[in-house]
Amino acid sequence: MIFELHSSLVGFANASIKNRNDVIEKLELLWTAHREGNHIIFSEIDISEELIGIVGDESRSAKALLIRIINQYPKIAALAYHVERKVLVGDYNPLSMTMKSKVIEYPVGEINSGLLQKSLVLVENLTDADFYHWVATNIYNQTPFESVNLSFEGYPGGGNTTAEAYENLKFKTSRLCLCIVDSDIRAPKLQYGETAAKVEKSDRLRPRAQADFHVIGACSIENLIPFNAFEMAWGDDPNYKQKLIDYKEHHRESHWRYLQLKKNISCFELHGPGAFAVYWRSALANTPSGCADKICSKKAECKHNMLVQLSGSPLGATFSLVKDKFVNLDELVPDIRQAWEKIASELLSWCCAPNMSAAA
Repeated sequence: MIFELHSSLVGFANASIKNRNDVIEKLELLWTAHREGNHIIFSEIDISEELIGIVGDESRSAKALLIRIINQYPKIAALAYHVERKVLVGDYNPLSMTMKSKVIEYPVGEINSGLLQKSLVLVENLTDADFYHWVATNIYNQTPFESVNLSFEGYPGGGNTTAEAYENLKFKTSRLCLCIVDSDIRAPKLQYGETAAKVEKSDRLRPRAQADFHVIGACSIENLIPFNAFEMAWGDDPNYKQKLIDYKEHHRESHWRYLQLKKNISCFELHGPGAFAVYWRSALANTPSGCADKICSKKAECKHNMLVQLSGSPLGATFSLVKDKFVNLDELVPDIRQAWEKIASELLSWCCAPNMSAAA
């Protein structure tokens, strides 16, 4: 993440010897975070110049950080102005950390080594973090930000326990944390699924400036997989020939995002006035129904599936085939591409870091 030095640090450091020493100490911590490749430290040139005058020769590392900020300004400024989230380090109330227009105002006295570790990316399953990193790499390929390093530590929330993990990380650590979860929305007009709803409730009732969440713009992470990855994985498998044909028919804008690739859709689920039943009854209207003349009393009794799951683990079957490749973004349906772009933007903001080769 971008840690930007606010102009108030100058007045704070000049107010007393103690304040000056505190600022130097925190600059040394920030220098360590930079050298370890965890976060990017930035300021306007005049602020770094004034702080160099205050630091003098008291601290070689603090002075080196400020000189580097000045020298790297042309490279870093565009990124600092582009990201949607950053930490502003300044003379703020030490009893609170506030969020203003997605800028985290952080009191200089509260800067600590825990905060300056790599950002956490909390996901339902650890492989999700690697996939999202790959998504961001593809989005920023051949853009002004293609050389920006993304440095983070993936943290598995365990599916339906992700909200509890989020609460724990928010209030029992000082780490920066971005939580990314599936929406589990399987039809228009439906609300978030249980996991996303619990995470949203956590921030609504007990927000914390150094943590935030993002609900992906699709039912699940599997909807974000390029369709040609499925064809790469199963194109030569006769058991998948009809499945791929069936799913290809649903691969279109404002529809594909609702399809849960790991679950069957049974005849039973299409009966009744519910939003899911109404939507998918229409979407599968041309599919022959094995329950045409009766309505099963229970889902478990319904033996006919209108649409059979694509796979029990689509991500596991495909990610290894594409993780070292760049995709043609134009092949993504537009709303899925938008979901990719939003994930990439969140990761750039929370996880941008100096390249290790240039960090020293």
